[in-house]
Amino acid sequence: MQNLVAGHLGRLRVICAAMLASLPIYAAVVLTVPFAERPALAQGGHFLWIFAAISVLNLVTVMPVYRAMLAGARRVFSVSGQPGPLLRAHATAHLVAFARLEAVAVLGLVLYFLSARIDWFAVFAAVAAVGMLVLWPARSKVTALLVAPGIGTQPIQP
Repeated sequence: MQNLVAGHLGRLRVICAAMLASLPIYAAVVLTVPFAERPALAQGGHFLWIFAAISVLNLVTVMPVYRAMLAGARRVFSVSGQPGPLLRAHATAHLVAFARLEAVAVLGLVLYFLSARIDWFAVFAAVAAVGMLVLWPARSKVTALLVAPGIGTQPIQP
């Protein structure tokens, strides 16, 4: 079981680290793309509120979607005791959550290109980074996932 958890965590951490590493790449793009004095669009403030509303809606629904994606696999795991399908569902749910957080940073990048406001990009990217760090795959989280309901704190051994 430990090898299964270690392999799962290793793969998930590599993928999540790559997604987290994209944020400094976006920042490098923002810092290297020069803009004239005038922003691309005069109505950049309107885009800020639209993108902020989309981002808030996205962030508020990340965890409910994450839990919903795991619900069916948890039910199957509680009956079968096989961790493979649950770990695959966990990886998928984690990647979807990270992609949704990545979308917040991308919205900040687009907002920067529309308005030439680096501070707005920084806020969106910081929110995405904090979300990714909070959801970082940890051994304790995966071990807690593999605890069978009704058995206490002992993980199921295949």
